[in-house]
Amino acid sequence: MDLEAFNNKIIICKDKMKNSLLRIISNSKKLLNIKIITLSELKKKYYFDFEKESIYFVCNKYNVNYDIAKKYISNLYYISDINEDKIELLKNIKNDLDDNNLLLYNELFREYLKNKDIVLFDLKNIDKFYYKIFDELSKYSNIIEYNIEGKKTIKELYKAIDMDEEINFVASKICELIKSGIDINNIKLANVNEGYYFTIKKTFNIFNIPVDLPSFSCIKGSKIVNEFKNNYCNDIKETIEFIKPLIVDEKDNDIYKSIINIVNSYNFVDDYMLVKDLLINDIENISIRENKYNNSVRVVDIENEIINDRDYVFLINYNEGVIPHNYKDEDFLSDKIKNKIGISDSYDLNKKSLANIKEKISLINHLIVTYRKHDLRDEIYISSSYESDLFEEKDINITFNNSDLFNKLVLISEKDENNKFGVVSNKLILLNSHYKDEKYLDYSNKFSGISKDKILKFYKNGLTLSYTSINNYYECAFRYYLDNVLKTNKFEDSFEMTVGNIFHHILSVCFEDSFDFDSSWDYELKNNKYEFDSSEEYFISILKNELLLIIKTIKNQLNYTQLKKSMYEKEIIIDVNSDLHIRFRGFVDKIMYDEFNGETIVAIVDYKTGNPIININNVKYGLDMQLPVYMYLIKNEIKNVRIGGFYLQKILSNERDIDTRIENLKLQGYSNSDEDILKYVDTSYNDSNIIKSLKRTNNGFYYHSKMINDEEIDKLYNIVDSNIRIASEKIINGIFDINPKKIKDKLRSCAYCRYKDICYMKNEDIVELPEVKDIFGGDE
Repeated sequence: MDLEAFNNKIIICKDKMKNSLLRIISNSKKLLNIKIITLSELKKKYYFDFEKESIYFVCNKYNVNYDIAKKYISNLYYISDINEDKIELLKNIKNDLDDNNLLLYNELFREYLKNKDIVLFDLKNIDKFYYKIFDELSKYSNIIEYNIEGKKTIKELYKAIDMDEEINFVASKICELIKSGIDINNIKLANVNEGYYFTIKKTFNIFNIPVDLPSFSCIKGSKIVNEFKNNYCNDIKETIEFIKPLIVDEKDNDIYKSIINIVNSYNFVDDYMLVKDLLINDIENISIRENKYNNSVRVVDIENEIINDRDYVFLINYNEGVIPHNYKDEDFLSDKIKNKIGISDSYDLNKKSLANIKEKISLINHLIVTYRKHDLRDEIYISSSYESDLFEEKDINITFNNSDLFNKLVLISEKDENNKFGVVSNKLILLNSHYKDEKYLDYSNKFSGISKDKILKFYKNGLTLSYTSINNYYECAFRYYLDNVLKTNKFEDSFEMTVGNIFHHILSVCFEDSFDFDSSWDYELKNNKYEFDSSEEYFISILKNELLLIIKTIKNQLNYTQLKKSMYEKEIIIDVNSDLHIRFRGFVDKIMYDEFNGETIVAIVDYKTGNPIININNVKYGLDMQLPVYMYLIKNEIKNVRIGGFYLQKILSNERDIDTRIENLKLQGYSNSDEDILKYVDTSYNDSNIIKSLKRTNNGFYYHSKMINDEEIDKLYNIVDSNIRIASEKIINGIFDINPKKIKDKLRSCAYCRYKDICYMKNEDIVELPEVKDIFGGDE
């Protein structure tokens, strides 16, 4: 690309293209007068911009949450004269913002653009919205269209069985390129999503290839953020001063700077307590870049990266639903409205995205494309942008000249196949002849241990535990090591997990005065990362009606309690060991509370989409502590508290009968046996309308009622506290033995363990525990 051709010109480019252009200009070492404006910047400068104060105003004026307010304002650019309710709403919002001087107009920008050479850099396939701006600019400026060109060539296309084979092949090919003299900085990976990170890190490490994956960590839960929240006050300078001493390394400094930037964006208020929720929400959504590596394979966005002829690009994950991006008719403005306005609808954007990908693939000089046939769940298909005349299809052939460790791992795998099924492959013959003395089936499954120095170094920024990780540790310490230390679990969102998250999020806001079910439902569907298939979309439509019934039922249940105050998705963090920075963190779905006679009465509810475990007897062994953990968190968080009850609420049912589904929505758990406390939790406790199996008989509470007194609650609290402290001490000391638990002839720890093929558990490893029938009476 001839940069001199852009000297003394204004370049307008896609948002993500800007960094690539700046990198090229910087590397050129030339003194050039080039102004770069992204499409988003153009829109805001040409029309108007907005700030946090604008969003805050809309939140209060229209009684909506932060995200919806931002969505409204972001759509103000598309106001037109058509007769649509949503357009009328946008007009009203814009008028209100204008009346209060809350939109920022750059009066000089259009004048600045006059009589300039303006380059539309690679903007063939963009939203029609911008064409109107370009047409107006052409009346008083010189518009130059520049499109990246090159010689269209046929690309190599490789089909892998799964992700592992795909990345093994890519790593092997990269080694060959480096051996041939190609600079590693000219080797790129494209179309990499987070689902590939684990496999790329693992495989590239085996091949000793440095790779700069764009790794970001959320600052939510960090000590600085937690202390900021705990010490938040109207005098925000005092809060800032309090967290300054907590900066101990570069990462802490990055977190601190991020907090300062957010705080400064709210300088329009005098009372910072008014924007506490908005400000903290912004801070908790910040992610900071982890270490960036030089001299490494770099991940690029193929649509927004300028690739030169020296670059070698591996386009992986060339599968349907991944590339090209699939736009759906789910924006605030529907496709029908967009067509009336004259901006691109989802059909137009999909057509342009498809054309753009095809062109990018054909123009990159050195490009290898790979895709896979299977993911962890199903068979998957090649990208819809595939055309046979674009590619030459080839078979994957991985050589064994690049990594001794990789070769040995393959050999072991081939020996396993031979040992189990008698298969003798060419790989086995080849590798076995080379590694004749390599040991096989000669091992001890015992965990060999880690020095405490290494563990303390690993946890230098602190150890944060949760109910899930503690339960994992007590189920089997080795499984905790694999999951939480080595992080070998390749997590992929499931349909069930996604539905659970959607339900939980909506149930956390459905009791607000400004709650709108349809808007919240559409927002959650749009902003989750999971791609629903056709059958799942069908079930989603059914589940929407199910959630409506759940909300209606829960609101009806509130008529039977005197606890009128509530907190939702409350995060609570407990300092277990301040010297070692060990913390225990939990999120409580719902806390119902109120003050009576100088005491705070609390009922705790956790929503469950699966089958809840109610029995608390195994808490003695650190197992099934979820309900008691919530009680433990609340007693640490709220002073002078009395626990009225702690419950699970099963929010999904397979029952068809509506009365049965409503019955299944009753709370399941333990209620305080002190009727002077229980009456506040449940006014109908004599024959409860909200708690399952809770009722009184002439001889006291019904046999199946789960009752607990204050003394037992305190005892349970102490057991949970002890279990947390014991587990944290063992973790810090690197005790990760293979020790699955067996209770009453049931080996519960191994039933669904994903590591059964790793640990080679033996009978002698099993820890047999006597069944506890009454944790308070001590009977076994």
